[in-house]
Amino acid sequence: MQITIYRGTHEIGGTLVEIKSGKSRILIDAGYPLFLNNQPIGDEVSSYSYDKLLEVGVLPDIKGLYGWDAPAFDAVIISHAHIDHYGLLRYIHPEIPVYLSKGTRKIIDISALFLQSAQPPAGACEFDMYKPFQIGDFRIMPFLIDHSAFDAAAFEISDKEKTIIYTGDFRGHGRKAVCLDRFIDKAKEGADALLTEGTMLGRQDEEVITEQELEDCLVKKIQDFKGPVLFQSSSQNIDRLVSFYRAAARLDKIFVVDVYTANVLYELRQLGNNRLPYPSVDYLNIKVFYPYRLTQKIFNKIGEEYAKRFSSFYIPKDKLKVVQNNIVMAVRPSMRRDIEIADLKNGMFIYSMWSGYRDSEYQKEFEGYLNRTGFSAHILHTSGHATVSDIRRLITGLKPKQIIPIHTMAPDSFISLSENVALKKDGEAFII
Repeated sequence: MQITIYRGTHEIGGTLVEIKSGKSRILIDAGYPLFLNNQPIGDEVSSYSYDKLLEVGVLPDIKGLYGWDAPAFDAVIISHAHIDHYGLLRYIHPEIPVYLSKGTRKIIDISALFLQSAQPPAGACEFDMYKPFQIGDFRIMPFLIDHSAFDAAAFEISDKEKTIIYTGDFRGHGRKAVCLDRFIDKAKEGADALLTEGTMLGRQDEEVITEQELEDCLVKKIQDFKGPVLFQSSSQNIDRLVSFYRAAARLDKIFVVDVYTANVLYELRQLGNNRLPYPSVDYLNIKVFYPYRLTQKIFNKIGEEYAKRFSSFYIPKDKLKVVQNNIVMAVRPSMRRDIEIADLKNGMFIYSMWSGYRDSEYQKEFEGYLNRTGFSAHILHTSGHATVSDIRRLITGLKPKQIIPIHTMAPDSFISLSENVALKKDGEAFII
């Protein structure tokens, strides 16, 4: 079995891993990079020509993968719906099948609709967790894993002789922490190689708490507060939305989400097999706010049904002003003008994302506005990635013959975890 990690041996995000055996060739993840030349990647990069994208390294030079080349891959398999794992799908040759979970497919579809992000081809194949599927010489077993992306998967990949395990992004402190235990219990012990993420090995001073602890912290922080509570998190970080929803419900407060977030929760709930809260008669404390620019976009470009489906749960700006002391509301910088019109002031702003995103001028301007209108700012976050103890527990439980760090800025830190660590370089093929 031959493996090539095109990006990720010394970098977080933009993951692409090629696996070959006999005549079979697959790609695990097709990620858009988070960094370029050691700097956060700019929005202008998306407008580059194909040649320019190849030149600067956003697109690794992989023969037989992209739309302008003769297809030479049997499949692309996506682990979860974060752009640094699926963002290059728009460049993949349309004749190459794409495999993903139902939840991952749904999140990507919603993102493509609202955010014009990458989208899988119409004929993409959906797999079920814990049910193996065959691609050429490869048998792939997907495992549901705990991560900040909904329905994320890890994979056990075997040919007739070798087995490797790819963790994707995972953690053991979310609302599906039991999935890590199940993964360790059910994945093959003694696999020939374990490709494991190591995001947190470069951030070991970062505090990590469980999602339940985060929820409890929220309750303590806002239970005696008199004023509007605004929070910023990813609309696709479902665990985090649930934490804020549950905190609001425990305090009998109104949970307000914008119409995009409402659609995310609604669409995922329709998949079944989950109990996600969403705007409905079953969750009457959830109200939907319609930001002006986003609402215009929905009616002009996306489809009015995505707005009208929540009309019964609509909360207008004048009502929001009246009840503002009893709300827990999701916001983002693009909603600044809407917050201003609703006259929300003298409140609490809780930032619940990776702190590195706060460095952008757009974010600074937004938080500066909130500060000028009387909002105090607080950070309450926990990582979507595995702690050192999670990684050590995984290695101890699975006992792989070789451990290959990926999705990490600190691959050397793995050496202290096991004597079986093998450090690799981007773009260099190796044999298992």
